[in-house]
Amino acid sequence: MKLAVWGHPTAEFPQGKDRAQDMRQQLGALREAGITAYLPFVLSHGEACFESDTLGPPERDLVGPVMEIGRELGMEVHPIVGFGAVGVTEGRVYSPGGKVADIPSWAQNWACPSWGENHEIVVRVAGDLINNYSPDGIHLDYVRYPNSSLLSKRPCCCERCEQARLQWLGKPVPDEHDWAVPGVVFKEMQMRGEFVRSLVESLRMLADEHQVMLSAATRARYYQDALFEGQDWAEWARDGLLDFVCPMSYNPCFGRFARFVSQHRRLLMDTPAQWLAGIGRRSSLGEISAEQMARQIAFAKAAGADGVCIFHAAALEEADLAELRRLSSGT
Repeated sequence: MKLAVWGHPTAEFPQGKDRAQDMRQQLGALREAGITAYLPFVLSHGEACFESDTLGPPERDLVGPVMEIGRELGMEVHPIVGFGAVGVTEGRVYSPGGKVADIPSWAQNWACPSWGENHEIVVRVAGDLINNYSPDGIHLDYVRYPNSSLLSKRPCCCERCEQARLQWLGKPVPDEHDWAVPGVVFKEMQMRGEFVRSLVESLRMLADEHQVMLSAATRARYYQDALFEGQDWAEWARDGLLDFVCPMSYNPCFGRFARFVSQHRRLLMDTPAQWLAGIGRRSSLGEISAEQMARQIAFAKAAGADGVCIFHAAALEEADLAELRRLSSGT
């Protein structure tokens, strides 16, 4: 069973604790616990920790030493790119229409997937990572529109989204009566899905060209969130666009976690993609103990998952690593 972990290298290796020996010690502890893949957030709110012809020189290059140490340890490294907090924009962002003041700050600079310019910069950044560091793969996150809870009230009103709606709706933005018509909701979701899938297809071509893997962290609630946000990850998996998929099935409630896993099994088991169930050791939904984490991992394994991906590396304490060592050794 594959064990992977999402990581935040800028937080895990702060200045003064970012020497090669510091990184080797922390990554080595993960590897000794059986973790064979490290998926780092390498770009946050426009600040990168890697060399990029597109973005310019970083304040610190953490990807270089992480890649080198990963190779020494036999640990895959898959840097993360996407929209939202892990993306960059050319000024073509989600536009809520009306007042912007009441929009959450995390959504105010979200690159809208409808713009080819935004696709281009994501692909260029992914290409920089591949050319400069030869990672094992590229991992996608936030590859979607903003959260469904926001979109249901404030659909994107940027110029490109409005132009697309003119073709199938005859006006730039649906009104409250339009939203009551199932066909209008279907066409809106179809539009979003086509824009987002286009980026994934471009990145698949880039990955194939360089013979690296392409994977994605995806929304746990497939019908409520993923499809509404244009992220049809089950279709991407069926069509061979992704090598492995990590639905973020984080939940302190074991029953809810189990329901997520059961649904994800049905959606992914007969696809070419590997399925790594997302485990939230510490996330916005709360924290679980080392024992709870181990129970969730065991359940995912019994359900047929190819592995798990844990959020996140900095949350793993000695008790967690001990449980992972036990699980990976089969004892």
